[in-house]
Amino acid sequence: MLVFDSASVPTGDRRSAVIDSITKAAGASFMTPERGAERLHLTLNAWELGGAEVVDARCSAHTIRRSARQSSGDDEPIIAITCGRQGRGLHRQHDRESTVEPAGVWATNLAEPYTHRVSDTWTTTAKVPVRLLGIPLELLGPALSRIGGSPLAPMFHHHLMHIREVASHVNGAAAASLGTATLALARALLASVSNDAELEREALQDSMMPRVMTFIRDHLADPDLDADNIAAANHMSVRQLYKTCARADLRLEQWIIRQRLECAHEELALATPTPVSIAEVAHRWGFADASHFARRFRSLYGMSPREWQALNRPDARR
Repeated sequence: MLVFDSASVPTGDRRSAVIDSITKAAGASFMTPERGAERLHLTLNAWELGGAEVVDARCSAHTIRRSARQSSGDDEPIIAITCGRQGRGLHRQHDRESTVEPAGVWATNLAEPYTHRVSDTWTTTAKVPVRLLGIPLELLGPALSRIGGSPLAPMFHHHLMHIREVASHVNGAAAASLGTATLALARALLASVSNDAELEREALQDSMMPRVMTFIRDHLADPDLDADNIAAANHMSVRQLYKTCARADLRLEQWIIRQRLECAHEELALATPTPVSIAEVAHRWGFADASHFARRFRSLYGMSPREWQALNRPDARR
């Protein structure tokens, strides 16, 4: 949901409004814009997903700081794992520097001092309370500066980009599930650079299901998507894959079909001047047999694909 948009604020009030909004979102003490009010801009969107908060921010060039004076032992430790989309700069905490860049991943303990200086930037951040990570605080400090080099960093980046696209369209159980997946991946990401072998092993096991689900969603249109391909892509055996799914109470093949049907259902609802071919939609979402697609579609939605498509034609809507 939209939290703040500087375009809606009069120019005379914009500077103070932007400073107040970004320092509050980043747990910072100070924010110094590098442009005048007429070119200063900030757009903030935020979503609560279970125990995690995801914040998407687009902002003009600035520097933000959290001072040692502001930090206190009473603050609940929150780790912010940030994924870059646009912009460059430097992030510094406890004499450790991280590079801010597109596709980069860096982390901050929001209860401790830090400095962050960037050009015009666009980032998506997961804010996670340390108490939900199950990782001792003494292991987290050194791990934060190494997080961008983790082999799991690209996967976490991809996950947050997907969250940003879908978060406004889900609520209830779906939002809680996204939060659970985000927490599991955040824990695995931090554990992978913690130098604790047992913690890393446990965290990687916990992250298996989110990794598998992310891979499946990205390859739903592939008609050859099956247990063998999924297991190989995620560096596990087929037996391990099915055990992982069983722990999550998920029937793999049925879940894949359900996801494909939901995508086809959404596409067929699009009102276009020329109706798309049912067979083309079926094939696009991994169904080799249009008749099989139609049977599964009717079983799930109570009507045929053609009836659903007709129901969503512009003239039918009127």
